[in-house]
Amino acid sequence: MNEIEFSRIAVPEILPDGFRRLEWAYRRPRWQRMVAITLLMAQTGISTAQELVRLTSLDKKSLHIVLDSMLDLLEPLIESRLIHAGGRGQIRVVVLTDYAKNLCQALGVEPVESDWEKILRLHNGEVQTFHAALVLMAAYQARLRGWKAEVMPFDPQETPWFQPDLKVTDLERWFYYCEVETRSRVKPKKWARMREVNLIVPTPTTRQWMVQRLKDMGIPGRATDLRTLAQQARAGDLSRFWLEKW
Repeated sequence: MNEIEFSRIAVPEILPDGFRRLEWAYRRPRWQRMVAITLLMAQTGISTAQELVRLTSLDKKSLHIVLDSMLDLLEPLIESRLIHAGGRGQIRVVVLTDYAKNLCQALGVEPVESDWEKILRLHNGEVQTFHAALVLMAAYQARLRGWKAEVMPFDPQETPWFQPDLKVTDLERWFYYCEVETRSRVKPKKWARMREVNLIVPTPTTRQWMVQRLKDMGIPGRATDLRTLAQQARAGDLSRFWLEKW
């Protein structure tokens, strides 16, 4: 995902013909912000409300303020048919509508494939909804720490044997292909062919169980869990993504 500075997104004073209903329905500061958010999504491919909050620099001083800000952010976009929004586990998924994509094209911006669209195309995300949510949450937690994150970083036509869930790149440009697991289980055939494992799981208990099994199998790696990362982020600690290495 490309990081875009929200304040630098250029929004026209007048929208192209066919899209001016936004001007009629909303005052200028509001519709220009809505169009800027639409362009931000088109250029970055972000697919969660949490990412929108992060990149638009809304107030995060308390959970109450975050929720109010998120609702204020999403409601006009949904109402104006610029985005679809839905729940996937504990994360709010947002995607551009065809109308929004056409607006971006009219403004000279070709929308990239979003994180959610890529998961749908490559990993059956509409069926494996919990797994898809974990992948999106992991990408968000990595980006929150200044890392880069790419969901489904493979081409099934070129490398059908290599299908990690996520690629994260740290601040020193070291990158890690990651497996996101939804529950405590070890797949001997899957892990045995790996020289090392970069594991992302939902909870500390799951992490501890799986790490011990991988150690018993003699497979080195590193691991993190999303609950701990979220707790640390809320406390203002963004110093680590990986919580243990062996």
